[in-house]
Amino acid sequence: LSARVMPKPTRAVARDSYREALLLLGVEAGSEPALIKRAYRKLISQHHPDKLAGAGASVERVRAATEKTRELQAAYALVREREGFR
Repeated sequence: LSARVMPKPTRAVARDSYREALLLLGVEAGSEPALIKRAYRKLISQHHPDKLAGAGASVERVRAATEKTRELQAAYALVREREGFR
C-alpha cells in the first residue's frame, strides 16, 4: 500500500475552509462557543442518518444525510480548533 501525501493547505485555503465551515454551521466568526455548539447540535439532529432511517427515509436520503453529517462534523472540528474551545 502506498501512502498518499496531502499537500499542506496554504493560509488562503485554510481561511476559505474556515469561512465555509462557519457558513455550513450558520454562525459568524467570533460567536460564543455555546452558540456554535447549539447550532452544530441542531444541524446534526436534523441530518443524522440513524434518525432518518428510523423514520423510514429512502436509502439515498440516508446516504445524503451521512455525507452531510460528515461535513458538519468536519466543519465543527475546524471551527472549534480555530476558536480554541472543546
